[in-house]
Amino acid sequence: MKLFNSKAEQIYYLVYTITMLLLYLGYVALDNARLSKGAMRGNGTPITDVEWEAMSQMVAWTVNLEFIFLGLFVVMLSIMYFRSFKNKSVIKPFLVTHAVLFTVLLVLSFALLPVTSLPIGNLLQPLLSLAIITLFLISLFFVIFILRTMKKKTEQSF
Repeated sequence: MKLFNSKAEQIYYLVYTITMLLLYLGYVALDNARLSKGAMRGNGTPITDVEWEAMSQMVAWTVNLEFIFLGLFVVMLSIMYFRSFKNKSVIKPFLVTHAVLFTVLLVLSFALLPVTSLPIGNLLQPLLSLAIITLFLISLFFVIFILRTMKKKTEQSF
């Protein structure tokens, strides 16, 4: 059974998956560095303005990477949604790719847990936002499906 319709589509999904993995690993690395730097400063000495600025920049970059991660997912989701109007076969590779990506990132999160000083919540935070968006959209599509089914039934009864 062939999952991807073309070699170009396979490369497209591969580049997307690798980009998502790199963004996630960048997020983990920055968040771990931020937390490690904060833990080193826990010795009671006051934080200088330069150190405060550096930590603020790390927080900003961590948040930016998380938003880029989320934004890339939303862009990909939008592209697949609009492509599915013309070709329903694009939905299966999209769902399989994301199921594999979520599973890999989940396993990677638990694998990185003993290696980093991050709590599991920080490691799973980018995945939680994606999961919330996905569940919201699945719920929305389910409601739309039910409403269309009810509309068809009422039209058939008249």
